[in-house]
Amino acid sequence: MGMNNLKIAWRNVLRSKLFTLLNILGLALGFAGFILAYLYINRETSYDRWNPNYDQIYLVGLSYQGSHTDLTPPALAKVIKTRLPDVVEVGRVSYFPWEMPFIHDHGEAMVKNWKAADLSIAKIFGVEAYGLSLSDENRPDVNLVTPQISQTLFPKQAENVFAPRQIAVQNEQSGFFPHIHGVTKARGLSNLTYDAIFFKPDLAGDAEGDPLQYQTYIQVKPGTDINRLDQKIKEIYQQEISQHHHTVTSAFAKGETYLDPLQNLHLHPKHGSNTGYLIVWALGILSGVILLLAGINFANLMIAQAHRRAKEIGLKKVFGVSRIRLTLQFMGEVLLQCLLAAVLAWALVILCRNGLQKWLAYDLAGFALDNQIAWQLLVAALLTALAAGSYPAIILSGYHPVNILKGNFQTSHRTAWFRHALLIFQFIIALVFISGMLVLNRQLDYIRDGDKGFDPAQVVQIKNAAILNNPADFKPIRDRMQAYPDIEYVTATTSIPGGIGPAEKEFQHVDQVRKADHIAVDFDYVETMGMDMLQGRSFTEVFATDSINGAIVNETLAKAFGMQNPIGQTIRGCDTDFQIVGVVKDSKMQGFEKLTRPTVYSINNTCGQFKTEILIKIKPGRAQQTLAALEKDWKSINRLDGEHFRYEFVDQNYAALYAQQQQLESAFRGFTILSIVIALMGLFSMSAHSIVIRQKEMSIRKVLGASVGQLFIQLNKSFFRIFLVANLIALPIAYLLVDQWLATFAYRISISWWMFALAGMGTLLVALLTVAYQSVRAARANPADSLRDE
Repeated sequence: MGMNNLKIAWRNVLRSKLFTLLNILGLALGFAGFILAYLYINRETSYDRWNPNYDQIYLVGLSYQGSHTDLTPPALAKVIKTRLPDVVEVGRVSYFPWEMPFIHDHGEAMVKNWKAADLSIAKIFGVEAYGLSLSDENRPDVNLVTPQISQTLFPKQAENVFAPRQIAVQNEQSGFFPHIHGVTKARGLSNLTYDAIFFKPDLAGDAEGDPLQYQTYIQVKPGTDINRLDQKIKEIYQQEISQHHHTVTSAFAKGETYLDPLQNLHLHPKHGSNTGYLIVWALGILSGVILLLAGINFANLMIAQAHRRAKEIGLKKVFGVSRIRLTLQFMGEVLLQCLLAAVLAWALVILCRNGLQKWLAYDLAGFALDNQIAWQLLVAALLTALAAGSYPAIILSGYHPVNILKGNFQTSHRTAWFRHALLIFQFIIALVFISGMLVLNRQLDYIRDGDKGFDPAQVVQIKNAAILNNPADFKPIRDRMQAYPDIEYVTATTSIPGGIGPAEKEFQHVDQVRKADHIAVDFDYVETMGMDMLQGRSFTEVFATDSINGAIVNETLAKAFGMQNPIGQTIRGCDTDFQIVGVVKDSKMQGFEKLTRPTVYSINNTCGQFKTEILIKIKPGRAQQTLAALEKDWKSINRLDGEHFRYEFVDQNYAALYAQQQQLESAFRGFTILSIVIALMGLFSMSAHSIVIRQKEMSIRKVLGASVGQLFIQLNKSFFRIFLVANLIALPIAYLLVDQWLATFAYRISISWWMFALAGMGTLLVALLTVAYQSVRAARANPADSLRDE
């Protein structure tokens, strides 16, 4: 008998330690999710915050009929500077849309991000250089590169004692031999990024005749009335700048300016996508929910195990320990476990850092030394201890010692409603996560595999620095490339999917005026891109007028103008009367988030963009061989471009449009797994506790003839009810949430009932497996083992 009691006591000790370990592990998983989320959030919200002028910097953009652009005419900056005393600095930024080789005798560097800017931009964005002062606007041009580019170009040159060095850009025969005057100092994360940046006292030069567009930034005096300043800039643009000849051709000539604060530009700029902003909020909420789930597990298990500490509590109260002291004791224990869990989470993320970095697609390299995340984790641990430990501590410290010592203590019924409510909440969150994961995967599969209106497979962008606006200049290059047997089509264009966007212009048909994108192309563009011709024909050299004023439009433009028979009709834009020769199916070249815009394709580049992008379509399975052959002969094929052969696959460029959505998918998948694991840990603990306190009841039922199946149902029917209630609450919530997320896409999947049914059935199956082993073991146990004490 004594040996049996010893075994039971030993089992209870082990079970208690197991529950404590599960508690700490559950909290650690919650804190690990918190760490991973806030590493990303801290990084994404830190852009330019190191800048002392952060709150006074604004981008000046243009808007028209709901569309926004970050580009403005160059003359606008000069007028703002001379007319508005509240603006202390004005600067313009332009960029070179080509990947360029910078060449020096001692090295060669490929520069992908090459910008030009007014010298005042250095003040606005805090750009500094070793050994150079950039504060004098009267100084001559100053060309800077980053330390990484400098090390590649000038491996023997110390960056802090830099002497100006002359380089060749593109090749030694290009005729462009600028000097590099210095190396930029490291800065924090910024919206102004560059590999090389060339500063000029006056970037735009002749503002009246300059057809290019620039980003315009202003820095205002502290305390400036931004609304009033915004209105003044609108008036300047509408009364003076929009009347310039080169601006009138833009769709934004009839629009107005807007001010977008620097703090918005990275995550939710008016001219771009707010996906980054949504991801930051989503990760913040998800990490909080995961931590809440872990805290719920903790509270649930403490209450469930209260009977194990009943006599301890009773004796302490008999000896005069106050309720406040008991509450503080329990809170101290909770705090200790939370801190242990936080340290364990930190260690888990460090150990799994490489795998997590690849999975989540963001840098975790320096997180262990990040003081910000350390403080955030400490605060999260303290708040979790307070939230998760308060209720159990108050409940445990409030027990009456007389009842406890008489043996009348029982918590299972008094607190069952609370424990069940917490478990329901856990399953609600898990079901919402699983349903959301299924819908998110389906939407991203639709983006990857759905109808894009063009076929990017086997299409390669050959990077090129030559301007190919004139079809006659491009024809020798095209003919040479088409001579390769595995190249099906060759063309040139101003815009590619996932690359530089098309120019937005204004077009007129009869008495109607509409905004439309304009893309300048060369012959065989429709065929190269695999677009479907709905009416008419593609461009061909057979018709000489195609190069002069021929146009192909998409179906959205034809509908916008109400054209029943578009072929042969005329639309006017960019001071040219275009005659429509064909209509193509709408294509989602700018992604699935935005509706396809009316689009005009023409060979004539009268709208002003540079036709620099070379596209080729290669036969399936022959890409590597063909590209190797092109690289070997490139110098003789494209003498204008030089010796450097560079390329990218268009489908990879297009996929980059959804890099952030894929990042959200990875993070959401991770949080889904965490939510399921934490919920199942809670279910496992509650199931084990329920079996322990009902063990004698089950033994009596078995003695009275209950079968194993009946006992299994009896032990778990409360959990089945919990699961049913959780489904009834979770699925409508999940539907509303995923529908809101899908609303951010112009082209989206339909939500089907089976997605939610699959989530519910999958969760039920895993839940059954979680409780099955313990329940069946308890149901098959010999009743004499638990009843022999009675």
